[in-house]
Amino acid sequence: MDRFDKILEKDIEGYEGKHSDLVRYAPAFYRLMSRMLGDPELPRRMWKLVIAAIAYFILPSDIIPEESHGAEGYVDDIFLCAMVADQVRTATGSDEILLKNWDGDEPVIPLIRDILSRERELIGDKKDDLMSYIGYEELINASP
Repeated sequence: MDRFDKILEKDIEGYEGKHSDLVRYAPAFYRLMSRMLGDPELPRRMWKLVIAAIAYFILPSDIIPEESHGAEGYVDDIFLCAMVADQVRTATGSDEILLKNWDGDEPVIPLIRDILSRERELIGDKKDDLMSYIGYEELINASP
């Protein structure tokens, strides 16, 4: 059975549509979340949020479903990963955990900033729906 990042690579292969500049990073963001989960520097209180980002990638039906939007449907997954990565960065007080777990071909910190600054363009007014979908409030306020 293929690893999920390999499935993502196949799903986005050759995609040249809307937001293709970001969609190409879907496998790298999935691997970032997976690798951080195994990193001893990940604060325990962040585990559930990272797990939610990983699970969101795998769910077939989410806020912008791949089934009906094709590869463009990964934009919400990428946005969520960027948001979680930024929160991990804040929680650790360092870029190090992101830098050592990132394997994309563009520097991760500016990429995260770019993605978060494009929220309206990428997910429209669906941020609250996305946060509700993953149970963000419960995850962020839960004990480790």
